[in-house]
Amino acid sequence: MKTMFQLFADPMAVIIEDQDPELQMELCELQCDILLSLKQNFSYGQLWNFVMPDKYPKLHNFALKVTSMFGSTYICECPFSTMKMLKSKQRNRLSQEALKSNFRIVTTEMEADIVALVNEHTAQ
Repeated sequence: MKTMFQLFADPMAVIIEDQDPELQMELCELQCDILLSLKQNFSYGQLWNFVMPDKYPKLHNFALKVTSMFGSTYICECPFSTMKMLKSKQRNRLSQEALKSNFRIVTTEMEADIVALVNEHTAQ
């Protein structure tokens, strides 16, 4: 799987002969693609957003498989673990509404601007 993840991380730098024979022709064309080679500063796996599925169908399917490999269980397990921490043996009397509110706070990526909220509340 090491070669597979190397290919996903940086398809422009991998050695073509080390890759799956089914992908080698498209990979050769990809590495020679002038438009993609001009876009040098990609973060991990970001190049695949620019790989056209009609031009590189096998590589596009490869990228989809690698991208979806871990996503399905991770997305489900993280909130479940968070909910288990919220509703533990010590907090078993939480109402559904309180659990729902706490869960929303814990799983959001927004940061509260406490100073602005306090200033707004004191101004009223």
